[in-house]
Amino acid sequence: MQAWEEKIMEREKGRADGKAEAILEILEEYGKVPNELRDRVLAQRDLEMLKRWLKVASKVDSIEEFIAEMSK
Repeated sequence: MQAWEEKIMEREKGRADGKAEAILEILEEYGKVPNELRDRVLAQRDLEMLKRWLKVASKVDSIEEFIAEMSK
């Protein structure tokens, strides 16, 4: 793998981690985030999916509503 490819992959991982952390911070406003959900969010690497989940997290009123909406 080329050095520039590694840098791009590292940057993408950082962006994914940042979006995942933002999602969890929003959800923590509603209480303790279940470990299974936390693990699922942190494991997600698809930036488009994380962007969608971030929008969902900003609009829901509970962790349960987020879980229901994230599968749609």
